Amino acid sequence: MKPAALALAILLPLHAQAPATMPLSDIHAGMKGYGKTVFQGGKIERFDFEVVGIQRNAYPGRGRIMIKASGGPLAQTGILEGMSGSPCYIDGKLIGALSTGIQFEKAAIGGVTPIGEMLEQLRDIPDIPSSRTPLILPKLAPPTVLKAALEGRMVPLDKLLGGAASDAPPLDLVGTPLSPETQKLWTGLPVRFTSVPALSPAAGSKLQASPLEPGGMASIQLMQGDLDMGAAGTITYVSGKRVLLFGHPLLNMGAVDLPLWSATVATLVPSYSSSFKLALPVAPIGALRLDRNSGVAGILGAQPHMVPLRVGLDLGGRRTLNYRFEIMDQPLMTPMLAATAVSQVLSSNIRGTGFQSLSLQGNIKLEGEPPIQLENVIADLNAGRMAQYVGGILQAVTLNPFKRPVIDGISLTIKAEERLDLAAIAGIRLLKAHAKRGEVLPVLVTLQNIQGVRETATFDIQVPASAEKGPAILMVGDGFSLMAADPDQRAVQTASLGDVVRVLNGALRNNHAYALLVQAQPGAGLRGSRIEGIPPTVAALLGEDGSSSGNRLQRQIIGRAVLPLDREVRGFSQMTLQIE
Repeated sequence: MKPAALALAILLPLHAQAPATMPLSDIHAGMKGYGKTVFQGGKIERFDFEVVGIQRNAYPGRGRIMIKASGGPLAQTGILEGMSGSPCYIDGKLIGALSTGIQFEKAAIGGVTPIGEMLEQLRDIPDIPSSRTPLILPKLAPPTVLKAALEGRMVPLDKLLGGAASDAPPLDLVGTPLSPETQKLWTGLPVRFTSVPALSPAAGSKLQASPLEPGGMASIQLMQGDLDMGAAGTITYVSGKRVLLFGHPLLNMGAVDLPLWSATVATLVPSYSSSFKLALPVAPIGALRLDRNSGVAGILGAQPHMVPLRVGLDLGGRRTLNYRFEIMDQPLMTPMLAATAVSQVLSSNIRGTGFQSLSLQGNIKLEGEPPIQLENVIADLNAGRMAQYVGGILQAVTLNPFKRPVIDGISLTIKAEERLDLAAIAGIRLLKAHAKRGEVLPVLVTLQNIQGVRETATFDIQVPASAEKGPAILMVGDGFSLMAADPDQRAVQTASLGDVVRVLNGALRNNHAYALLVQAQPGAGLRGSRIEGIPPTVAALLGEDGSSSGNRLQRQIIGRAVLPLDREVRGFSQMTLQIE
């Protein structure tokens, strides 16, 4: 489905009047009413219910109306996933949205989020997307994210979120079935992936979208284009251009900006665990703008902002595949969705067993900043490392604490070869153990391929005239291993988004072998600048941000050399020499 080619094909109910509502205080057990939802196609149908009780403190200070529903297919299916948001009425007044069911239920018993709580949390729907403020992560020092990116990996979501668990039920993302490696990326978020067969209308027919009114189906797209990932639910309330849905959160992320589509129900899938509607998006109708505990809200007719992503896959020169995606623009989710797209492209087109090599060239274009250049080589059985690399770079950009970036686009080209282009650093050697300041030292590096064949390469590193007399450490390795060894504690200290871009563009790559000459330096550091000649007792009190963390700057890279290679390099070795 190509969303860019679809128009707003459905007349929007711009003059819809808000319905009369009934407060929670007027509702009691035994009252009867009806709800509205879609069971098939786009037709809105009624179901009946009886109130069985009120759960006064389902959340702090918030209640839930428990009902027993009947009618339609509910005797066979129970409460269906996708009924979330179904408006419920008593005496013609809206009481709330059906929002929860019970797993393995034998009767169609569910919970209704009171409409008063939905209106309270969702009434201030912005006409335009929220301002692009930075996302501050108080439980995780920002350098941790940047260092992970420089090591070619993502920071797991559960660590980013400080181990916080959402009290929301797992969100079912319906779309293309995801590979096990892709699903691992989502550890830490309450997300469950529903694998369903891809459906399309018969030749000459069109999908029937439900009306944009309470009881109609709608879909929210986190990713669209050549891979769809979204969640479908029911419209609860419409007033003018404002629309409320679900009765529970999407991911409880507050202000968002996502495509809102009309939807249709292809069929119902009964399950002993939890039955669900197989709902499909039909056409864009607006933008989702709020994601709260009591539901989600959007603006009909609005245009959402998404991040364009292009992935080209060269299958060893045999053929080239080109994919285009639009992904959610949100600090936590953009890296996750980009990594998901890369992982799915690879798992769908390259072999899952056997040696292979992947080489990446690409860039991330940011408004007001130079493009971030991407380069990586992966020689492995696990193609997920490439997705981790892309996601890690994006995390460093989107989670910077200085400025919310505007990403104009992401462009990636990956070449896949069915061979293992891999070399290991088996050892290093210097011709002498002492060196003079200003001298050029030849470094001999022994490389070994997977067949055990060794070769020796030589590159020169200069000892700077400013070097201190005394011991120095020569470190040789691939870029990711050297960053993990932390040769210079100041390497990830930044003061602006521009600094983050500069550090990423200067990152060490894993298809090069590097030699770094590292030396301990006297003094301490304050916000990345050296302070010389202070007493040790004072230096011990200064951390990298001027606090009493005791994190002194101890090492500095004083010389470097690089040996470009046409394969992935792995390994790390170091030795000590004396500078005279």
